Amino acid sequence: MIDDSAGSSVRQPGHERLPVSVVVSRRPAPGRERDLATWADGVSAAAAAFPGHLAARVYRPDPPDRDDLVIAFTFTDASSLSAWEVSDIRRSWLAAAAPLTQGGQQTHAVSGFESLFAPGVHATASPPPRWKTAVIIALALYPASLAVGWLITPRLPDLPLPGRVLVSTLVIVPYMVWIGVPWATRWMQRWLNPSAGREPTP
Repeated sequence: MIDDSAGSSVRQPGHERLPVSVVVSRRPAPGRERDLATWADGVSAAAAAFPGHLAARVYRPDPPDRDDLVIAFTFTDASSLSAWEVSDIRRSWLAAAAPLTQGGQQTHAVSGFESLFAPGVHATASPPPRWKTAVIIALALYPASLAVGWLITPRLPDLPLPGRVLVSTLVIVPYMVWIGVPWATRWMQRWLNPSAGREPTP
């Protein structure tokens, strides 16, 4: 992770139109654990008011496994996330956190399919292993491919192959991003993050 106490997160080019998440962690100052948790709820609510906001999950410190408070913000695309990151509202919340924490804010940014898994992070504040991500994508993709092959493709016998592939893509990709992968992720959450155990209450 990288220190990002004042600036915005780092994103890879090419993901501007895909969901993107940034996971931030802060270590509470001694005796300020409850105050920092209240701050986390407030900054999450503030982010929820911005266009493109999809989710904000708060994971409170859970010693000895994790001493930091972790928040995962997810937005529909990099532009929406950037609008939040450069906002005056976020700056004011960052300033309010200063007396409640020790050390700088740490961030880990992810884009594309990986970002769909970011809200489930726990102790490591990072996406699951890539092979687990592949399994979740396959679980979500199989019923969509089956449905397209059964219900749509047979109705387009006169359409050239590139056209049939295009129609299938236009159906499957939105389903995967907004329905299939999020549903499979929630269904397999314990398997994706076995170390998380019981999810803390925000």
